[in-house]
Amino acid sequence: MKYFKLFTLTVFAFCFTSQLVGQSRNPKQSNSLTIQSQSEKLRVATGWQQDLVGNWISNQNAISDTELNESTQYTVPQNFKWVQLISLKNGAQDLYALLYETTVYISNTQNERRVYYYLMTSKSYASIAATVAAKTGETLTIHSSSYGYMSDNDGIYSASKLLQLMGQSILAGESSPKYDFSINAQHVDNEDVVRFLLPEKSSETSKALTSSYFETKWDEFNKILLPAPKQIINEEFDLGDIAATVATTNTEPSQQNSNSIAPRTEIEESDFEPRPSVAADTIQAMPVQDNENITIRKNKEKATISAPIASFSGIEGWYLNSESEWVTDSNYSYRFETVGRYEMRNFRYDEKDYILITRFEKYAGETFYLISKEDYLTAFADLENSSIIRFPLAAHADLSNTLDDMIRISEQAIDTPKRKDAIIFKTNYLVLQYKLSSSKNLARFFVFQQECSKYGSEASKENCNAKISSKIKYDDEPLLGSDVLFSKMYYESTYDRFMDFFQKPITINTKSNSDDDGLAPR
Repeated sequence: MKYFKLFTLTVFAFCFTSQLVGQSRNPKQSNSLTIQSQSEKLRVATGWQQDLVGNWISNQNAISDTELNESTQYTVPQNFKWVQLISLKNGAQDLYALLYETTVYISNTQNERRVYYYLMTSKSYASIAATVAAKTGETLTIHSSSYGYMSDNDGIYSASKLLQLMGQSILAGESSPKYDFSINAQHVDNEDVVRFLLPEKSSETSKALTSSYFETKWDEFNKILLPAPKQIINEEFDLGDIAATVATTNTEPSQQNSNSIAPRTEIEESDFEPRPSVAADTIQAMPVQDNENITIRKNKEKATISAPIASFSGIEGWYLNSESEWVTDSNYSYRFETVGRYEMRNFRYDEKDYILITRFEKYAGETFYLISKEDYLTAFADLENSSIIRFPLAAHADLSNTLDDMIRISEQAIDTPKRKDAIIFKTNYLVLQYKLSSSKNLARFFVFQQECSKYGSEASKENCNAKISSKIKYDDEPLLGSDVLFSKMYYESTYDRFMDFFQKPITINTKSNSDDDGLAPR
């Protein structure tokens, strides 16, 4: 019995000692993070982004669909002062990090300097180097959960502190969200370029490098691929001249020093998984492929607009006042609009023809109506059989807008796709109500806008409201669209002027309009 107890104690001691000296195979449990090398810094890249109508907007070191200045540059998420790559050792494991510094706008009186870090495995870094070398135009997107930043508002702004935050991000591992870094290299616009986006949450990445990206010359980006010479600018954060080391021992929160720094990483979930490195000769051996999908960056087509092809003036407004007298705008009791003339232009955009009608009020301004030429011809064909014609509007602009405004509004309206899953379908119409007499050479008419909606489907019943000038009295609004209108208010001109204007798109061939009427881009 005595020897049995001794034997049991010996075995227990041996097992306990083995547990104390055993090493974990999980790299996240390693006890040091060391900088091995650092590249020089990429300081200039052009940020490109398409605006709502497809024009490419450029900014230096920032991506936005509007032009930025020195005070607004740091209000957008994708911006940087410099970008750099470093290599690290996490115990026996090789890691790489993308670093970039920026200024974050907090308020009108406060900004914050930050150095962001994005850690990746040696395999991910090898893929980046291979993608840049190949120049195929194919976009590579890598994923990592170790992402965060160091702020100068938290006191120390140093390499040691940055390494400490990196180490804590590695240990956070499974509880951090994924971030994506996208990059490609290609030959376009007669030069080799690299395009990339700074890391962003995987859920926010869509159509990477198609409508927004940073672009720099291939030679410039290649300089920051390790190894590279070092370049430093005074008064900016730098890792220093010596390799720094910081402990990353995995301890329980209760055992950590009270001065430890928690990374700001907006932690949710992660899978930062170390992978074995790829041999350098594997990268060099990758074939260069010709990618026919690469497209040259072009600005979107601009609308072309002609000089006026028709003008309609000599218009007189008549209104029946409260004393039952018919008056024109020369009378103080005239409570009616004061339209002076109409103009018509040819408008072409996205390979489709339109009619642009401008209405000029005598004392106010201009109102614009854009109608598909096909819709215009279809609607006007019913002239002889009706007293009301409704032209579906492709776009419109009210008083206070200029012709340039209308062109921009029209392009945007045409570019906006219709929602197939919509519940409410809206259509605007330009309504022409008229009474004509060719024998008397007389035309009485009224032009107004109608806003209509259909609920549930485009086949449902249409509900419409007239959109008219504020000069028309509330009591007169119900008259619009009825024959009673002409017993109270209307515009009057000759039959010939009326027909010459509104029939112009019918009498002139579309192609000859393009040739003869001076269609020109704005």
